[in-house]
Amino acid sequence: MRRGPTGWPPPPAGRAAGATRPAPPSSRQGQRGALALPAFLGRWRHWPAHWWNGLSVAIGVMLVQVIVSHAAPAAYSHIASQLAMACAICASLADLPGGIRRNRNRVATGGAMALLAVMLVAVLHPYKPVMGLLVASLAFGGAMLLSWGLRAGPVSFAPILAMVFALAWPPQPLLVVMASGLSGIVLYLLWSLLTSAVLQQRFRRLALAEALRGLAQLLSARAELLGTGGAAHAMRDWLGNEAQLADLLQTARDQLFPTADSDPRSAAVLLHVVELRDLMLASRLDLELLGEDPIGQRMRGALVGRLKALAVMLGDFREALLDERAPTMSAVPATEWQALPSQDPRGRLQLVLQDRLSHLDSEVLAIGRALDPAQPLPPLALDAAQLKHFVTPEGWPMGLLKAQLHLDSPVLRHALRSALALSAAYYIALGLPWASHPHWLVLSVAVVLRGSLDQTLERRNLRVLGTVIGCGVMLALSLVPSLPLWIIVLQIAVGIAHAFVTRRYLITAIAATVMALLQSHLADPSHGLAISERLADTVLGAALAWAFSYVLPAWERRNLPRALKRARGALQQYAMQAMTAAMTPAGALAQRMARRQAYDALAALSAALQRSAAEPRRVRPPLQELNTVLDHGYRLMAHLSMMRQSLLRRAQDLAGDTLDEMPEAAKRLQRALAGKEAVPHAVQALQDWSLLPDVGPLEDLRPWMRRRMQVSLDDAARAGQAAEAALVAMSAPAVEVEPAPSRLS
Repeated sequence: MRRGPTGWPPPPAGRAAGATRPAPPSSRQGQRGALALPAFLGRWRHWPAHWWNGLSVAIGVMLVQVIVSHAAPAAYSHIASQLAMACAICASLADLPGGIRRNRNRVATGGAMALLAVMLVAVLHPYKPVMGLLVASLAFGGAMLLSWGLRAGPVSFAPILAMVFALAWPPQPLLVVMASGLSGIVLYLLWSLLTSAVLQQRFRRLALAEALRGLAQLLSARAELLGTGGAAHAMRDWLGNEAQLADLLQTARDQLFPTADSDPRSAAVLLHVVELRDLMLASRLDLELLGEDPIGQRMRGALVGRLKALAVMLGDFREALLDERAPTMSAVPATEWQALPSQDPRGRLQLVLQDRLSHLDSEVLAIGRALDPAQPLPPLALDAAQLKHFVTPEGWPMGLLKAQLHLDSPVLRHALRSALALSAAYYIALGLPWASHPHWLVLSVAVVLRGSLDQTLERRNLRVLGTVIGCGVMLALSLVPSLPLWIIVLQIAVGIAHAFVTRRYLITAIAATVMALLQSHLADPSHGLAISERLADTVLGAALAWAFSYVLPAWERRNLPRALKRARGALQQYAMQAMTAAMTPAGALAQRMARRQAYDALAALSAALQRSAAEPRRVRPPLQELNTVLDHGYRLMAHLSMMRQSLLRRAQDLAGDTLDEMPEAAKRLQRALAGKEAVPHAVQALQDWSLLPDVGPLEDLRPWMRRRMQVSLDDAARAGQAAEAALVAMSAPAVEVEPAPSRLS
């Protein structure tokens, strides 16, 4: 290209001489950068919840440090502010988006455990051998808190982090430690209560928006899977979106259902989201009957287009929710179905697909109407008291802890493993040539060592990489030796590390490295920044955690029989509830409870199977059988959802023999899931077009319901037989086996 005198291309032909020339790319990028920040700030309503949470934590910790540094006596001002800030950071681990009461209890519990840890360290600091026993005790106690599930995770790490912080301080009088730590915890608790109250409505709105986003992604993934004919990458995306949506839905339930009386619209939207997810699972059924000829391909393409259009509508609803405006209600684009020859049995199947799509459309439009304050809101399917059954329980019942007090418990094994690993790390650190920060090696092991080998390997890699990057950041920061700047950077690192710990751990690892180096230096400047020591401790700690993950391992093969039995029992319960429960409020509640338990049990089984992929081959579970259980288990869920929807909408069309057959059919499904029913010999014929009912489902639903019961029995029997085979295989001694290819579809 010919260039002008400045090196840039000349103006196009026809542009008048002297006309304004486009700005060079660097200039345009600068203009975009100048406009990006105001645009970013202008979209504050769209900031995710973890950003708000991290920002509030950073501000709270900063306020604690400022208040204590000004309120403490001058002789202890610096160390008191550092002690208070450290304890506030530990208490902030449990400060998460959620209800005010739930958050208050978590922060108070985490703060109390952190204060106990720093007081014990202050007392035992001079006694190095005894300190190792304290490290082991705190590690064991913190890990045992996981008996109460993932909700106890942030609280369980508070005493470990507090111990690490306390080991970084020079020896201090116990009274100073106790007064400073208690003041930091109390001040942060007050701040947490204030921000929880202020941000409650924002967190609820964001939780609902995330549920809508997850559902839109699931619709898109379902369309991609259908369009690619079940390609492996599309299947992985579908399963990943299923797992993600399950977490998002439970987060939204915990925040929205307790306030259903004051905010019924949000609860109504979430109920429609749950129903839409159920309908979407059913959309996979019978698609094998479309065939691969041009007609079948066109029918499949029409379905893909419709699902993508619905996903776009859900995305628009999410934007409207975040912008706090009424959504734009538009008709769902009509699907153009090709006219089929009268003798083609897929014409009847096309009617079934049209009916399913109409139900999907109605749920999507119901979400839009519920989001519009100008639209009347029908009564909720469940009242406020019933909705609370779906909220994660609070409290710390001792029965959950007692249930883990046996050597087969993965929680107890992880607690014993953690105690051995952290105490070993402490004693090893004392003997290293760089023993100025023995707590760093303890911290590295604590953050890398997880309950499963899969999670430990992931944390190991991200922690090492994050530490390298964080140390590079600190090298750059050391060129600007400004104490106020370093304190500000420390507060920012606290917020970032907190915000991304469950989102992107690499970012948390980078921020945590900066935070640890700055906090240790501010607590005891005599040791300098010790960047090389930090790198060495992280690499050694990651290696130690990796090695200790093979000590008292809780291989998934050991725990999968329990998860498999739970999944099978949940499917049996849902089969009975979906097919026989009366259409009453009590029956609706029982059905929904059974459905959620079945989804959760299948998700737990799938997660355990995925974690087992990182384990040694000799201990891996029978992948083919378990994949078969999951495949047919999810298909059975889809069949049950279809029958449940038919009973809800058209029970009067099924009156008579068909309804009378349901209880016995449910019992046969339960027996089939238990492995006590043979796979029906005529199952392959159920894939034959010619055996579709002679009438459309709108004319007579009964033959379609009978066919659905037959096909569901096939899936239940296959899942049951695979479950029995898996249990037999897992009861045998582990042997070296090659991993079987995944068949989950």
